[in-house]
Amino acid sequence: MSTSSHHILVKFGGNSLSGQGDLERFAGELAELIDRDYHPILVHGGGPEISREMEVRGMAVRKVAGLRVTDDAALAVAEEVLSRINAATVAVLRAKGINAMGVSAAQAGVVCRPKPPVIVIENGVEAKVDLGRVGDVVGVAGTWLDEVLDAGVVPVIYPIGADASGDRYNVNADTMAAFVAQAAGAETMVLLTDVPGILRGGEGSREVVHEVTFQGIDELIAEGVITGGMIPKVEACRDAIRHRVAVVHMLNGRDPGSMVRKLIGQERIGTTVTQG
Repeated sequence: MSTSSHHILVKFGGNSLSGQGDLERFAGELAELIDRDYHPILVHGGGPEISREMEVRGMAVRKVAGLRVTDDAALAVAEEVLSRINAATVAVLRAKGINAMGVSAAQAGVVCRPKPPVIVIENGVEAKVDLGRVGDVVGVAGTWLDEVLDAGVVPVIYPIGADASGDRYNVNADTMAAFVAQAAGAETMVLLTDVPGILRGGEGSREVVHEVTFQGIDELIAEGVITGGMIPKVEACRDAIRHRVAVVHMLNGRDPGSMVRKLIGQERIGTTVTQG
């Protein structure tokens, strides 16, 4: 088996690779990393695309605490959209000569359970909201992941998991990435986003925080530097490190060559998160 030190989890969302030619360029970078003896495992989401598709179909998109409330109809849309993104990604990777295989998290052995109701305060009253078909990851069962990595296959996983009785759930892709990274023995995780990393002056600023520890993240949240959509991203970084991933690099997926420049060229780009 190849050394786990070169197993690397790459998580990307639709937003980070949605530009013209982004996916093809990403595939070229992955091919270069594979040539340098990296063994990538890919996990992708598709939140914005799922919301768009629901709107097109006249379905209400409801979010509580940043999490989508998902009934059976919304789950069906999520599965359809995610599997479509997955197939398109796999096709582009294969065209670049990468032996990629697309699967749902359930097929990869990821075991879920329903997420407990979220407590929200509405008009000063505490209310419990059931998120429906939204799952938490319990763990990864079976040997599928090890077997495909040993065979030199690049798994491309979308975040629909299942519980022990086969009921399927939509799972936050960043959370899913942390568990899959641990199961694959990845020591490095790359979180591709549509921003250059954590920005010192908040959104719109140009000064990137290049290195940060858990304590530093807490301070930046307290100072109001890390806000909104960046909070779940940094929590995903922490989650991965709690799951034995040594280091997480947050990079801009639209920045040409960012993965190769960071991992091989050791360039000072993006934000690197360590436990500290």
